[in-house]
Amino acid sequence: MRAVEQLLLNLRPRPDARLSDFAAPAWAGLLAAVDGFLATPGGLLYVLGESGQGRSHLLAALCGEAERQGMSAVLLPLAELSREDPGLLQGLEAQDLVACDDLERVAGDPAWEEALFHFFNRARASGCRLLFSAAHAPGSCGFRLPDLVSRLAQAPRWVLALPDDASRLALIEAAARRRDLLLEPDVVRYLLSRGPREPGRLLALLADLDRYSLMAGRRLTIPFVRQVLESAPAALAGPPEP
Repeated sequence: MRAVEQLLLNLRPRPDARLSDFAAPAWAGLLAAVDGFLATPGGLLYVLGESGQGRSHLLAALCGEAERQGMSAVLLPLAELSREDPGLLQGLEAQDLVACDDLERVAGDPAWEEALFHFFNRARASGCRLLFSAAHAPGSCGFRLPDLVSRLAQAPRWVLALPDDASRLALIEAAARRRDLLLEPDVVRYLLSRGPREPGRLLALLADLDRYSLMAGRRLTIPFVRQVLESAPAALAGPPEP
């Protein structure tokens, strides 16, 4: 098996991401756009948002939903792939959906920009849906190939803004149900008041709480959650003390 083929086998959507995580009112417009995107062969969508606001989670959830609808989908984390040969894009237009995350990470690389430009054209001809995410609009990402910028600018843009508390609550509840996490009401209130506001970081915290509670054999109490929050920068060193 060629290295590129092996690489693409690893680019599966994450099973822990669901569109239901974005079911709160704050994301209603975006989810309506997502529904239209999935229903339209050759659809385009460009998601804007700062780091931690849930762009990668949304892309993974959208790819997972496409697969549940019987489509083929590939998620390209360009932050990880920027050092790879952009030739890996060759043939991906045969997929039903290709999602390019962290698009700005390959801006300024002539080989990647050229490959993306030609891939975009092939995908449009084949009916492949194209989903992009970046911190900035196409013209502000640092691309040097004007034709690529003009192609990316064709995609409807949606901005992932920081959610309100009702949306954060819905996100916590959806992620907790999926992980079978038992969160008492006082713990949920604590997470809302002390936890991160960004969806991506909030979901990462819930994943840490799940992992560390299993490792330590402890329930998710406020003291335990507080300990995880306070040790977040050193979280990879191990779970909080029992």
